[in-house]
Amino acid sequence: MALLHEGSSRGRTQTGWLDSRHTFSFGPFHDPGRMGHRSLRVLNEDRVIPGAGFPSHDHEHMEILTYVVSGALAHRDSLGNGSTIQAGEIQRMSAGSGITHSEMNASAEEPVHFLQIWVLPERRDLAPSYEQTAFDPAQSANRFAAIAAPDGGPGRVRLHQDASLLLARLEDGREAAYSFAPGRAGFLQVVSGRIEIAGEMLSAGDGLQFDARDLEDGTSGDGAACAVTARSDCEVLLFDLA
Repeated sequence: MALLHEGSSRGRTQTGWLDSRHTFSFGPFHDPGRMGHRSLRVLNEDRVIPGAGFPSHDHEHMEILTYVVSGALAHRDSLGNGSTIQAGEIQRMSAGSGITHSEMNASAEEPVHFLQIWVLPERRDLAPSYEQTAFDPAQSANRFAAIAAPDGGPGRVRLHQDASLLLARLEDGREAAYSFAPGRAGFLQVVSGRIEIAGEMLSAGDGLQFDARDLEDGTSGDGAACAVTARSDCEVLLFDLA
């Protein structure tokens, strides 16, 4: 059965510089019923004031994706990478056997709004690595297009897990559908705007957790389609999970 994560029901961390919403248990927010979905472990929506951010800290054994909604985020890590992540770009950092990094608002004047996503890797102790790429907005116009996938490729980063992250930017009234293979699972996150899916209305901040069988009509074993209709101009992320 699909599970709706209303945006208002998420955990929240507020400090003087950070406003973070947690779909799954994270930091001081702990809910035994929200420990992740398949390999998707963390889905945080963060807003950071100008000039502030996360100082150097350590990670290990995690695939970390950063998706900037607006503003810009400055990244530095112990591999020697230094970059600025803009809206329209996706970053993947494989923490692997251990990495230290920082994430700071790149602007002294404008806030930054981004999603940080943690996915469990296919195995422990991978060599730490980093990748960042821009994606073509036309690819996700009124359809789902992968921006992270196990095989990587143009306009997407490589994810060391049997999982993909897809993006759709829909105009009001348009529909996009994505087919899941049998046995797969999904998570849909509304970044902006409003959508309708299976008769449910979702707004920015809402998420829908499901297994592919939740979408099946019972007439075949060929998997199922996730169909989304925009009820305003909107931006949607969709995870395809083993």
